[in-house]
Amino acid sequence: MATQRKVRTSARLPRGALDREAVVAAALEIADRDGLGGVTMARVAEALGGSPMSLYRHLHDKQELLDAVADLAVSEIPAIVQDGRPWRVRLEEFALEVRRCALRHPALVEIVLATYVRGPAAASVGLDMISLLHEAGFDEDSSIRGFMALRNHIIGALAWEVSRFRGGGGEEFAREVADNFVHADTPADSPVRRLSDVVSEDLEGQYMFGISHLLDGFEAEVQR
Repeated sequence: MATQRKVRTSARLPRGALDREAVVAAALEIADRDGLGGVTMARVAEALGGSPMSLYRHLHDKQELLDAVADLAVSEIPAIVQDGRPWRVRLEEFALEVRRCALRHPALVEIVLATYVRGPAAASVGLDMISLLHEAGFDEDSSIRGFMALRNHIIGALAWEVSRFRGGGGEEFAREVADNFVHADTPADSPVRRLSDVVSEDLEGQYMFGISHLLDGFEAEVQR
């Protein structure tokens, strides 16, 4: 299971003190600040006071670096708590932790959209969710499908929120959602014209609206 691990802030290191953990932490810092396009071996090396070639002693290439960056960010997500509370409560709590992690590390969503996330922390997150759904009463196949449905909602919701607002939003979020759908030729009686009135200005609440309704369906299926 994933365990919460504090991401180490990178710093310029004494000569000869460079290690893989420092390289990955520095890359995550750059990606969060400047976006995925800002991560280059040269920039990471500069942040650590080393040379680009020195990084290749710890990572084979940029893809391995991005895999490690994503896994480092994911490692901050606490494991689903095994404390006897109802499975739905724990899954909702977990979904909120995923959102908080994505807001702390906006690069994570960018990496997930651009490539696969293959590290051990990411694998543990998936296994945690599948195991909890199995505990809830789904068979293994349904648990896997349920995990994928939740994963796809989470990624889609956070891709919009993080790429546009990075945890801000409010009125701007509701307005931009409406602007994305409403145009000059949209009929006056079209329901999409009411998006800015109906869509929650509470970004966390809007995110959890989708999670809660997915889980409503899951609960109904388990009860059947």
